[in-house]
Amino acid sequence: MKPFFSIVIPALNEEINLPILLESIKNQTDKDLEVIIVDSQSTDKTKKNTEKFINLIPGFRFIVHKCKNVSQGRNYGASLSTGNFLIFFDADVEIEKNFIKEIKEKINEFNLDTTTVWNRSKTKGFAGIIALTLANFGMTVFQKIKPGANGPCILIKKVLFEKLKGFNEEIVFGEDFDLIQRAYQLKAKFKVFKKPILYVSTRRFEKEGLLMTIYKSGKALLYQLFFGPIKKPIFDYEMGGQYYKK
Repeated sequence: MKPFFSIVIPALNEEINLPILLESIKNQTDKDLEVIIVDSQSTDKTKKNTEKFINLIPGFRFIVHKCKNVSQGRNYGASLSTGNFLIFFDADVEIEKNFIKEIKEKINEFNLDTTTVWNRSKTKGFAGIIALTLANFGMTVFQKIKPGANGPCILIKKVLFEKLKGFNEEIVFGEDFDLIQRAYQLKAKFKVFKKPILYVSTRRFEKEGLLMTIYKSGKALLYQLFFGPIKKPIFDYEMGGQYYKK
């Protein structure tokens, strides 16, 4: 029997954070799911530190597949999935134990095609809290006129995802916003929820600082509004856990 959810997690050098996410998935009250990790040839202990979950999480698969960007990793994982609904998580998030149960109820209650939830900071760093507060406010206010979802958590029907041909792998930043925009153009039902709770790492904001965070977010937003998808780098944005170990 096919699971309701296929959770796809792209990863690169996430030996610390990925096991935390997997532990929170293992502890879900609703286990109608499968998990597919697409590892882009990590050089740390990412694979070793996740091996213990093979027999603890339904449909757990760890796939090594070199990806040019996060969109390619997500698309590849989705191509291997069997669930009716896809959940794309970043490797450094964590979910409360009723997350799967509650989000499934909301999807069924509102007959949704795609959805997301607020991002809550794992830590109390000022830059991260401000950045996530602004992101949550923006997603909520504009959900009916210019909907968007942040990369840490995107949920979408698999049939719709396939119709959209997945994430645009040519986009270097903002592929999450682009996906929801294209879904919206097809009249997909979308909604942003405050709960269930998703905890998001603010390590990038804390490393780069509040001013740089606002600068990059603002520049990306304006570029997408006036020029469309960002298909060439407009600022430095390194991916992978190794960025935070320097």
